[in-house]
Amino acid sequence: MIASFSQRLSEVGSYFENGDYHLGYRRLLDAAIETNNFEVYEHTLHFCDWYDTAGDKASVNPAIYEKVKDILTVIQNGYTEPGVKQPVVKLKAENISKKYSRGNFSLAQIDVDLVESKIVGLVGENGNGKTTLLRLLYGELKPDTGNIQYQFSNEVAVGSFYNTKSLLAFIPQRPLAWYGSLMNNLQYASTFVGLKDRQNYLWTEMIVARMGLRPFRTYNWSRISSGYKMRFELARTLVKKPEVLLLDEPLANLDVLAQQIILEDLRFLAQSRSMPLSIILSSQQLYEVEKVSDQVIFLQKGVAQYQHIGKETATQEMPLIIELETTASRERLQSLLETRGLQKLSFNGGVYIMYFDASGNMADVLSAIGEAGLPVKYIRDISVSSRRFFDA
Repeated sequence: MIASFSQRLSEVGSYFENGDYHLGYRRLLDAAIETNNFEVYEHTLHFCDWYDTAGDKASVNPAIYEKVKDILTVIQNGYTEPGVKQPVVKLKAENISKKYSRGNFSLAQIDVDLVESKIVGLVGENGNGKTTLLRLLYGELKPDTGNIQYQFSNEVAVGSFYNTKSLLAFIPQRPLAWYGSLMNNLQYASTFVGLKDRQNYLWTEMIVARMGLRPFRTYNWSRISSGYKMRFELARTLVKKPEVLLLDEPLANLDVLAQQIILEDLRFLAQSRSMPLSIILSSQQLYEVEKVSDQVIFLQKGVAQYQHIGKETATQEMPLIIELETTASRERLQSLLETRGLQKLSFNGGVYIMYFDASGNMADVLSAIGEAGLPVKYIRDISVSSRRFFDA
């Protein structure tokens, strides 16, 4: 359930009060952007200027917290609650398929329902059709069978696929190079939503701040790393205010911390009340994607399996499946867990996958491993994770 705007502002204040500045700063900018108020944007950017030079942020700084309280008041006063509306299916694909004459690869009948404010994760090993599916949904490829429908709030998108693409955005894994300064490119992109002069500048600067790009906005493309190139590409997309965002491997060139931040940010962007975003995200980072996704589509040799995160089949009891990394031998694991209902044990050279029947209990398995003093590097319940499909 999405928190109320006042609750979100209270959370922002608590982040700063407890010294969680990086998280608080991003969420403060989320709240400011949510207002759609250019006076709020101007005040917020003044706060950003001050924050950039506020000095030591490694420990709780009372001066920062006082400034935060002031800007949160400005944000609260500048916000108007949008009317309540039912979420709609923004993108619906039914029985779409695609066969390539070369390579003998085909994408089988795929169904996709992308609901407003939701994230669909698209996972699978390389060469199994993730990029093909995204290109079909974007319209770069034409499906051999099936149909794709879009539903946008802006009537300009109706009846023209050119107009549809103003609200449907696709970011490939390797974006093309930009020419000129990055900031000039972003301001040019802002003109596509009718923003000029001061409003154009304020809106662009807000997105730049939100994506953590303020130190680099005067750079050109060749001066930034591949990870920041993806961030700038995402910023250029966001200034156009799309309603559907298709992302192909956006985590590929990011370190682990940056991956987590981007995914958390996408979750908050999707849940915006005034500018909700619906996202399909392809990635090899299965666990990270599952944390933010409402549904995961697992592709294997062009065939899809579907997993609604946190939901089990209504009448079917789920077996317990555990992933374990340990230096213990297969024989020791089998001997230890056979009395706990272990039915199957597989090993891929790095981790074990342990299968139990529906009566299996994670706490019981943990207790057995702990009592035996087994060396554990990593353990995870994957019973309702798409990870279990990889060994199918």
